[in-house]
Amino acid sequence: MTRQELLDAGIASRSEARRHVGAALRHYRTAKRATIQVMADLRRLQDGGVHLMYGEQNFSIWAEHTFDGLAAGNVRQLTRAGGVALELERRNLIDLHEPEGYVGTTGLRELSVVSNDFGDDKMAEVFITARESVEEGKEVSGTAVKAALNLLMPPANPELVIPPALREDDEDDGYEEEKLPPKIRELVSHIQDLAWGLPESADELAEANEQLRAELAGSDTANDDKWIASKR
Repeated sequence: MTRQELLDAGIASRSEARRHVGAALRHYRTAKRATIQVMADLRRLQDGGVHLMYGEQNFSIWAEHTFDGLAAGNVRQLTRAGGVALELERRNLIDLHEPEGYVGTTGLRELSVVSNDFGDDKMAEVFITARESVEEGKEVSGTAVKAALNLLMPPANPELVIPPALREDDEDDGYEEEKLPPKIRELVSHIQDLAWGLPESADELAEANEQLRAELAGSDTANDDKWIASKR
């Protein structure tokens, strides 16, 4: 039996298909609602220190043993997102009884990053901005959160963060030096001459130190041996 024959045998009409699609959508929304509510529940349990009452110091390990199928790494992600959900509800920005339509799980995960990096006030501002940018009836996704964060915190202007001395500008090479008084230019030139032979690495510095000690002791240095050998 082909795939189309299986489909035809399972769903006989468009009206029946719509009924099955409607049921699947209802289950999907229920699952999303339950996921966000579980995130918030786990965070409440963690903040309440329930794991300590069971003799476990680590909440993630306690949750892994208590909730079948949860891994400790997943618990940490869920509680971070659950903390954001609780904070948004505290600010009357979402309703945890019906969180769908407000924010999705990917949106909560991205908001938890914002909260960790910039604090809850900035997180709430990003959420409000994201809500205003999405279509009515659509929930805030991770993509909407990232877009809102970029809108509120655009990339830094290089002109503001790079010191003028470090900016590349070939047209101005030597211009600042030409404006200096003659005595200052002479001093700069003298300092440059003195710095010309300075060691550029730790190895060169150690070699120069060894050579200086040998010269003070009156013995030949490695450089002297090289020079004598080159003249033979």
